[in-house]
Amino acid sequence: MKCNRLFSRGVSKRSAIQRGGHLQPLPRWLTLLLASLTMLLVWGHPGTVEAQFFERALVLEGVHIPGPDGRVLEDSNIVLRGGRIVELGPDSDAPMMSKKLKVKGLFATAGLTDLSSTLTLDDVRSSSAIHSAWDGFDRYDSQQILRTLASGVTRIHLIPMGPGGIVGRVSSLSLGSRDEGGYGILHSEDVALCIDLSSGTPLERIRTYEKVRGALKSALNRRETVDDYTSDLEEYIEDLVEAAKKKAEEKDEEKDEKKGEKEKGEKEKGEKEEEGPKKPDRPERDPAAEILLQVLDHELPVMITARRSADLQNAIDLIEEFQLSAILRGADEAHLVLEGLAELEKVSLLLEVPRLSLTRGAGPRRDPHLIAQLDEEGISWAVGSGGESTSLWRSIQQLSGQLSTASPLPLALAQGAQGPFGGWLRRGATEVVLWEGNPAEDPLARPNRVIINGTVVWQRPSGTREGSF
Repeated sequence: MKCNRLFSRGVSKRSAIQRGGHLQPLPRWLTLLLASLTMLLVWGHPGTVEAQFFERALVLEGVHIPGPDGRVLEDSNIVLRGGRIVELGPDSDAPMMSKKLKVKGLFATAGLTDLSSTLTLDDVRSSSAIHSAWDGFDRYDSQQILRTLASGVTRIHLIPMGPGGIVGRVSSLSLGSRDEGGYGILHSEDVALCIDLSSGTPLERIRTYEKVRGALKSALNRRETVDDYTSDLEEYIEDLVEAAKKKAEEKDEEKDEKKGEKEKGEKEKGEKEEEGPKKPDRPERDPAAEILLQVLDHELPVMITARRSADLQNAIDLIEEFQLSAILRGADEAHLVLEGLAELEKVSLLLEVPRLSLTRGAGPRRDPHLIAQLDEEGISWAVGSGGESTSLWRSIQQLSGQLSTASPLPLALAQGAQGPFGGWLRRGATEVVLWEGNPAEDPLARPNRVIINGTVVWQRPSGTREGSF
């Protein structure tokens, strides 16, 4: 009854206003609001409207954040919107209507980057510079990828596998989930050109070196051929212009000649046309040589796999002869050619913790003080797993024993610091790893959750035994 009375009263009031012949105007603020909403819904993109009004932030509550100075920001909040960190720290408040994830007591870091990974890859029978490691990545091999995520690795540089020589191009990708299914989001297919000088017998490795050297020389020769073609083409165009002018002049002269003389002129004209400028032959397109030219122009670095001293010396010779910007992968016997490495300007080492060989004397000779020697010579270096990436954290912990720093975490996070995705946790980051224990202090700390682009892509099952991944 009360509702009916209110409704009747509202109708009566409206009727009275209408009977007076006037309508009450809407408040100015309400008019502006309705107009703005109408314009947004009519002209705005649906995705934009949804992002502005319906996107919910993800808040990680109560986490501890280790810093580069060794201090830890305790009981902090990390706010992610659109998959990126927008706020972090003890004073960060959760936005309204945000999705909160209770992770109190866990330690948050950026994801680890493996600069030398062969995750899900198989050997290929033939390889060339146009081959990309991304082409062989199995995005649906969830078992291997989830094992890698469980070790804290969120981004990898995928090294192509194949016979010795020029193998293919290194690809960079994130292990985030894809909307269409599977894992792996490509960032770049042109990180470096991979050359393998360490596969096969000693004689095969020598032949591989000569083959690679010949390919680089052929690329230089192709550049000269293309330059010559360009010059010849310019001369050909100039000759065509001159021939056209001459032809026009002869045509004007022929108008005043007699019929017999005209036929004679046409005959001479045909002979002159046969003697006209000849168009130069255009070189055939060679995509592999074009990539090698990018390497020679320092537009694309080269990653050379060389472990023994003889192979490292071959790599040094290539770098010096062609002035390459190079990354030496493996480099187990680098201490034996340290003087040659120190003389190179654009070279860095990508070390791997090698697996123990079952044959005595089969593996390369290694120096436990190699890192100290590299630091003394000012040679930059990094660490990669050289395999499926699950061993990266353990490899970094093992090699960090040669450093003066007590914690392996700075070394682990420095792996990706050279790109926009690595380093310490900061605003704009898209990859977060939550650890059970402080990885900067506890060697037994292990990941609990991995978040990429605002999505929990991996979470440790409850009841998992300590040490199992």
